[in-house]
Amino acid sequence: MDLGLAGKVAVVGGGSRGCGLGIAASLAGEGARVVLTGRQPEIVAAASGAIRDAGGEAHGVVADLTDKADAHRIAAEARRVFGEPAILVVNPAWSGRTRGFNQTTDDEFRRGNDIWIMSVVYLLRELLPAMQAAAWGRIVVIGSVAMKEPHVEDPMYLGNTRVAAAALIKTLAHEYGRHGITANTIATGPFLTDLSRSYMQDAGAYSEQAMMGATAMGRWGRPQEMGDVVAFLCSERASYVSGETIRVDGGYGHSLF
Repeated sequence: MDLGLAGKVAVVGGGSRGCGLGIAASLAGEGARVVLTGRQPEIVAAASGAIRDAGGEAHGVVADLTDKADAHRIAAEARRVFGEPAILVVNPAWSGRTRGFNQTTDDEFRRGNDIWIMSVVYLLRELLPAMQAAAWGRIVVIGSVAMKEPHVEDPMYLGNTRVAAAALIKTLAHEYGRHGITANTIATGPFLTDLSRSYMQDAGAYSEQAMMGATAMGRWGRPQEMGDVVAFLCSERASYVSGETIRVDGGYGHSLF
């Protein structure tokens, strides 16, 4: 199936490792020209180099997604290297471990807002006007299954703040759908990445085996599996899928919707 992504310029914020890299690699594998970002120069260089070695087009930018000036720089670099982006994927991450309302500080709630909402807002400010002018665009934000089933084992600012990000994307889908722009959220479940391993180091019940057993598939997700779902959502083939929060979790969640 031709996804119609050849030559499209994609920005993948937080695309230097884990599921973000899986997304960047899948988009590049479909012919998109990918700008990926991360905070660690050596990891960004390795990620973009790996995609190029596999035959794709990729350019890495070291940046902090919570910095508005860095969002401007990411957009400027994408235009300089490849042209105007038509695809935006934002994969914010934070491995905070505080649980419980009384233990969660005001600063942690503010930090969650910066990471999961303002990072999306800053990049949208940069890229959305050109998508609207071109009457074509794809926006995907990576969230968590905790948005659909909040629970006390997860940090409160993680699930609650990501719900707000999903609401933002839902509103964008309604506001910009008539301009040929789709906007969707992924509610991701257990994927075995460096961040997941870090998160589980002191998580008690969240051991690797416990998480595997909690999925219907009985295994961890692979970053490429996330990448392939996102590549489809960013494609011509998904032109009538918008405003959705789509769970990609191997059957980890128990709710019907």
